[in-house]
Amino acid sequence: MTEADKTGDRDQRVEANPKAVLARATAILGAFDAHTPSLGLNELTRRSGLPKATTHRLALSLVACGLLDRDGSRYRLGRWLFELGQRAPAHRSLRLAAAPFLEDMSRATSETALLSLPGHDEILFGEKYVGLRGRGQVATLVEGRIPLNTSASGKVVLAFGDPDRSNRFMEGDLSRSTQFTITDPNQLLAEIEHVRKQGYAVDRQELILGYGAIAAPVFRGNELVASLSIVAPISRLDVARFAPTVLLAGSALSRALSGGTSQPVR
Repeated sequence: MTEADKTGDRDQRVEANPKAVLARATAILGAFDAHTPSLGLNELTRRSGLPKATTHRLALSLVACGLLDRDGSRYRLGRWLFELGQRAPAHRSLRLAAAPFLEDMSRATSETALLSLPGHDEILFGEKYVGLRGRGQVATLVEGRIPLNTSASGKVVLAFGDPDRSNRFMEGDLSRSTQFTITDPNQLLAEIEHVRKQGYAVDRQELILGYGAIAAPVFRGNELVASLSIVAPISRLDVARFAPTVLLAGSALSRALSGGTSQPVR
């Protein structure tokens, strides 16, 4: 029996198990990240850890379902995934609740305000409000999933989110986006402790060269559900002035989500 025949037999056994099929499909969808929004078959195979024939067949099935888009020989996450995300009740209600706070933050600082949502080991940009100066919008052009160690929002998740997730993440390989990204575990651990003490996180060109951010946590009860941040060119990132605004917005949105009253950010 050839290796291809053996692979085919294994695939037939997997396809008889719905959970195994879903696990393989998840591995393919999880292969994409912010830095590589489109992948060829060879790279998709390498990242998913699946046999090439299996990757090819499942990728075509995901294209047929609208979960992947295909452009020539390359694949990218499908638009239907975005649509499904927009329908998620928890995320939708959170985005609606955050909208006035994003606007207030942006008006108070004249910079771009972001709502970010924690994923598994990454941050997702949920909503943005572009400030009068507008140039901070560059930072929101980053799409997909952002590793937790590369952004202010990610540091907030590591500091105030699930401790088990934080410990597991810091024990793994830390991604690098720029030369300023923290990739040393001990340095990152010290940074996270500092974030816990001051209540907010700062990104200084760690995600995008020339830009920085300040982020504060948002809680629903005791659960971290999001972060609010201000993004600005590094030359305009006034931490002393922006941090109180971001902290106030995060606290107010947390009260609103927990059933309390909230005050606008001014």
